[in-house]
Amino acid sequence: MMAHKHSWVNMTVPDSWVHPFVFQARDGRSWEKMLIGLPDGVSLDGRDMGGWAFSVFSTRLSKQDKLDKRPVRIGVPADRPVTLFRGRGAEREQYRVKNPRLLAEAIGNRATTNHEPHVAEPIAADTPACALPQIVRGELADAAPPASEAASAKAVHLMGRLALDDGFTSLMDELVRHAAEAFARDDYDPHTTLQTVADWTGKLADACTEAYGETYTHADILQAAGMALSAITETINEQIGKLTEVGLALPHIAEANRRQRRERIDTYFEERAMLDPDTLLRTTYSLNAPTTAEALWAMGRVYGSQPRTQFIDGAAGHLTESDLAGVDSLDTLIPSWKHSSLSM
Repeated sequence: MMAHKHSWVNMTVPDSWVHPFVFQARDGRSWEKMLIGLPDGVSLDGRDMGGWAFSVFSTRLSKQDKLDKRPVRIGVPADRPVTLFRGRGAEREQYRVKNPRLLAEAIGNRATTNHEPHVAEPIAADTPACALPQIVRGELADAAPPASEAASAKAVHLMGRLALDDGFTSLMDELVRHAAEAFARDDYDPHTTLQTVADWTGKLADACTEAYGETYTHADILQAAGMALSAITETINEQIGKLTEVGLALPHIAEANRRQRRERIDTYFEERAMLDPDTLLRTTYSLNAPTTAEALWAMGRVYGSQPRTQFIDGAAGHLTESDLAGVDSLDTLIPSWKHSSLSM
């Protein structure tokens, strides 16, 4: 009997609407998905759906789009309703869109319309200004600073090599602990941390030049280091949670951390509720962060398999507080690879 094939409704959504997450199957397989959060201005049946969300399965194209910070291409089966949701706990609501094409049209109309944010009236010069409250986060949104451009093909290849180098994994495992401690005391600097990871990445790049004849530019090394640092974000966050529970985080960070972890548990139930019964029976969602090795391997797997190596001495890291905490000038940290013979 021939298997039934879905026809698909394809759409493109802005990168900022898309939030990746992973379901873990009981047999060890991972189900990569993306949560799509709708902003104000997405209208269905005359109703503004801002604040509602839905999820889709990730594809190779959608993951690459998200990595490159470009509009993300997604698809939903044309013959199945799409369930939107909002709210938490007893206040959770669902809204079923029977025709997915209507949702695609609504998203397309919103994405191509210039919705200007509300701008408050300017205050008089003699009116005392009130500083905006600082947003306190209890976890890292991303351990790496924002990328300024899409990763090059060579940077992606180098990331694949980083993911399976045992020495690099050991260094990153040490970095997880130090980064969590720095964040817990409100002293984590992603730019300084990236320089530290780039130093290690440069050493591996030099080794690849000797072993394989590969050459990498300064930009390739920084981009690969950024991807590696970003990959261990949730691993660092789990350590921040552990520091919170043993009283080693500053009070305002601890409070925010507990709040964000509660929200993640709420999201767990929301996402489970969105699965169809068949998928629900075959999958579980892991609330535990991956280990450093698992996080790097998962990132590397996206870009193709590389041989396992040990080009970097994992015992030679010797991280200090200045490798992760803020410094007056990044010029005080000049990685050795900046002086190497790599092509620029």
